[in-house]
Amino acid sequence: MRASSIQLVSPSSTPRTRRAVLAALLLVSLILAGSALAAGKLVKNGSFEKDGNGDGIPNNWNPGSLTPADKRVCNQSYAGSCSFKMVADGTVKVLKQLIIVSGVAGEEFILSAWTKGKDLVLGGGAARIYLVFNHTDGSNNAWYFDIPAGTSAWTLSQVSGQADENYDYITISLQFIEPSSGKVWADKVKLVAVP
Repeated sequence: MRASSIQLVSPSSTPRTRRAVLAALLLVSLILAGSALAAGKLVKNGSFEKDGNGDGIPNNWNPGSLTPADKRVCNQSYAGSCSFKMVADGTVKVLKQLIIVSGVAGEEFILSAWTKGKDLVLGGGAARIYLVFNHTDGSNNAWYFDIPAGTSAWTLSQVSGQADENYDYITISLQFIEPSSGKVWADKVKLVAVP
């Protein structure tokens, strides 16, 4: 049996050794946290694969004025097995996720998603996916991309957004702003920090 090269810090270790070990552990955790930020692991359940309670609202997502027709479905997807379907009916509908990450003015992120539409009639309304920086003073600034009217195959869209001020958290959301009729599916929603 080979001896491990890892040494345990015991109570008999010197304070300097313990501080060095703690500093190394802190550095590793910061590197891992930064790697998660850079690797785009900010959106949880971005492909809508999980719905623990079976209510049609994917885990880690929050509904706003949705109807039973707006739900996670597993018969349409770009990646994995599932996506989120929204049905236009002339009302405002929102599915959002809060990303708990704070930062400073000037930081930039790229929000991307795959979308598919069927007979979407905007009729003066809009179908959008938003990236919102929620500032420390209670204000916000938003960036978005539109989902096109009509029928479309799975299409990758993205928007690059920059924080105007220091921020406490980011909100991403799929929104219907009173489109008349049709359906949209969204999948593989991803948020990545720009280095």
